[in-house]
Amino acid sequence: MSQRKGQHSPRVRNLALAALAAQAGCVTILIIMVALVVGLWLDAQSGRRGLFTVLLLVGSVPLTLFLMVRIVLGSVNRIQTQAVSDERTHEEGEL
Repeated sequence: MSQRKGQHSPRVRNLALAALAAQAGCVTILIIMVALVVGLWLDAQSGRRGLFTVLLLVGSVPLTLFLMVRIVLGSVNRIQTQAVSDERTHEEGEL
């Protein structure tokens, strides 16, 4: 069974969603690592033991969640828009 031109297989859609999850995960890890390094540096500069590290790690959670939601919603919107435009192109081709 062959795919019509412009139609994406479920495999392609699943790969796009997997890439989306990987992107959101990488952003999360990056933010947490930056918060950890900056927190450890601030603790070393101030002579405190863990105060800034804990505050920055806890403070990075809302930022991480916000960015993850923005990334996912934006990407899903692009995927859906592309699917709708592909369907319209396909319907116009049949007429």
